[in-house]
Amino acid sequence: VKSYYKHLTSRQQFGEKIEQVRKPILRSSAVFPVIKNQYYSTKINYLGYWLIKRNIPEVSLLITLRDQSGKILLRKLQTIDTVQAFSIVLDSLLKELNFDYTKNFLGSIETEFFTTRDMVFPYPALVLEYYNKDFSTCVHTLGRIYNDFEDLKENEQFKVPETGFDIHASDDLSCFLSFVNGPISNSNGLIEYIVTNFNSEKFSGSFQLGEIKPFETKFIFLKDHIPDLPKILKNKSGSISLKHDFEGFYPRLLVGNIQNSFPSVSFTHSYYDCSSCNTDSDFWNRIDENYYDSSVYFPLFLTDNHYTDLVLYPNFSPSEYVLQIELYDKSGNKIFQNPNFYNVKSNESKLIKIEFKKIFEELNLDKNNITSANIITKFSDKKIPTRVKFGLNVGISGIKSKLPCNICFNSNLGNPNIENKPGSFHWSPIFKNGTSIVTLANFSNRIGYSKQAKISLNFYHQRDPSSISREITLGPNEEYRISLNDDKLKEFFQDDGWVTVKSDNPHIQGFYFTFYPSGAVSGDHFF
Repeated sequence: VKSYYKHLTSRQQFGEKIEQVRKPILRSSAVFPVIKNQYYSTKINYLGYWLIKRNIPEVSLLITLRDQSGKILLRKLQTIDTVQAFSIVLDSLLKELNFDYTKNFLGSIETEFFTTRDMVFPYPALVLEYYNKDFSTCVHTLGRIYNDFEDLKENEQFKVPETGFDIHASDDLSCFLSFVNGPISNSNGLIEYIVTNFNSEKFSGSFQLGEIKPFETKFIFLKDHIPDLPKILKNKSGSISLKHDFEGFYPRLLVGNIQNSFPSVSFTHSYYDCSSCNTDSDFWNRIDENYYDSSVYFPLFLTDNHYTDLVLYPNFSPSEYVLQIELYDKSGNKIFQNPNFYNVKSNESKLIKIEFKKIFEELNLDKNNITSANIITKFSDKKIPTRVKFGLNVGISGIKSKLPCNICFNSNLGNPNIENKPGSFHWSPIFKNGTSIVTLANFSNRIGYSKQAKISLNFYHQRDPSSISREITLGPNEEYRISLNDDKLKEFFQDDGWVTVKSDNPHIQGFYFTFYPSGAVSGDHFF
């Protein structure tokens, strides 16, 4: 992990002084574990966003398909010179190889994007999707092979465990982790773990993975290495911290759970375990009392048998904060607030799940009227952890699927420099299979926030570079939901696509979800 301040400067964040020795990013890459079996397969989705966001007229894409052992099976070179939706479909790549479809496939797809202009980020905005007609699960770019030694050195400045996701272990549910190794062989991969169950009880141990070959794909069921895991978790969700000895690649792990009775997956990515990070660079100094220490918006889905839970993982730097919760209707009116909802202390190392359906029932709040939440952290010291991570679980109970989505997202620090930013640009996938909903909201860290947002929406599909445009305005703390109920959009999206969100306001936040009749839900925050 690199320090937060190094991240800001290397990624040219607004208001930060750019280092004169910064190296331009001419290769942006990602590598994904991919699966095809009798139940589901894999796609990687992306938009030709470089042409809009960076004014780069042409991007070259090298696609490399490898088998589980790391052997290269196929390479394809493509040129991206239009703004439209694209997908890399595993089934199509395997078809080119005359793959025997009666067999299962586990391997990896590496994507390398090359330009002659600075792309700023060494990782591209891609979405990994496992899917069939009854479910899907998705997550943005996670692991990648480093560009060079300088890239490796910068990102391995500090080594921390990976954590920040839900795990299950029962007769029907199994948790896993997966990754693709880099070019460095590991003679015997070692993982030391700490499991936290729903009572915040801790259980630790270690296990070995044996030799990990260069570019090998690993798919590991935790029950195979932690035999007591079902007993530890007691049929409830828990979390785990994984300290590893992996080298040569960015170790953002693909993690999640598999359901056997309704063959499906729900995955997310791991995140830094900062519970032992206590240097000056791990904290942000409060520099303006007119801003909350940090805050973040998320949507609520609570009608019928839908539920929304917020998970607080014990993974933030040593500190203490009060969690404030605010609830808003779709017009941005504050309906409820609790300024002292929960006192969170790192030294207690608690796994906390906030179930909004229960809160609404206890307070007799209107589930149809209240659509969004804003959570605010108020730290007892002026030193604020730079990374405060939550899990957003949205699910549907009582149908086939037992697993919600488990979105990893961060609270936004109260940085007054953002106020001077002229606007913002975001983008989100829209999936045709299932019911797709994209939520946009205008929330800020500024206390007494009152700024309006004018937003231009542009919709893109896979068939060609044509697009549809919409203009909307959001008041402060107001939310807007995009769906394909609009007849013109429904006709436009014959396949998967994307929407771009360009605003004159720097505070736009958002998520995307896909709901299925089976009860499965996929989702993530937008780019």
